[in-house]
Amino acid sequence: MMDLKGKKVLVTGASSGIGAAIAIAFAQKGAIVCVHYRRNDKGAAATLAEVEKHSTGRTYQADLALRDKVKDMFSRIYEDMGGIDILINNAGDARPGKMFDERVWEYEYKNIFLSALYATEAFLALPSDTVRKIVNITSVYGTGSTSNPDFPQYSAAKAALANLTATLAKSSREKVLVNGIAPGYTLTPAWAGTPEERKSEIAGTTLIGRFIEPQEIAHAAIFLAENDAMTGQIITVDGGTSLNKMA
Repeated sequence: MMDLKGKKVLVTGASSGIGAAIAIAFAQKGAIVCVHYRRNDKGAAATLAEVEKHSTGRTYQADLALRDKVKDMFSRIYEDMGGIDILINNAGDARPGKMFDERVWEYEYKNIFLSALYATEAFLALPSDTVRKIVNITSVYGTGSTSNPDFPQYSAAKAALANLTATLAKSSREKVLVNGIAPGYTLTPAWAGTPEERKSEIAGTTLIGRFIEPQEIAHAAIFLAENDAMTGQIITVDGGTSLNKMA
């Protein structure tokens, strides 16, 4: 079992929602947390303030869809921290789109898949003589039977990330353990402005009758980071939605 105290963790997309909850959860375990953000500097600062109530950390800005920017960020982290033990690939937002809208396909492919791929590439390139961990945040939409036709690009990109999780686990073997989490409907700022009637309808598609809290996804991330016997697995945290029906 990995002791997270003093471990260096990079959480991408940590300025709000699931990413912020994961960053704070690792800090509560005594980890040193790198809080990544793309545009939301105020949100990143707020996350860091919560992190620093329990441990230490720093914020790092980068557009993860740009390979050179990712490499630059990892170089800065290495100079500051001397390495990274755990990478949480969380960054990426959901954009709806028509099935053959090329612009949305390109956006989500870069936003969801390439961002995680570039971060993983830079992470694996860092020197290390200890076992490291990667946790990819996929989605219940990326599990095939629960793909969402209103979000075809997002669903496909998350499915690709889930597949990459297993492929990386096979190629990295004992040196880097790679797992994923497939959240269901999670109460994040992305739902701001959604009518309460619609949110109640969505909550009704779960077996637990409510949205998942970001902290519940963070708890799963902590479990995967601590566990030394799991690799290539996707944990579904969706309140039973995939057993019931999608909204």
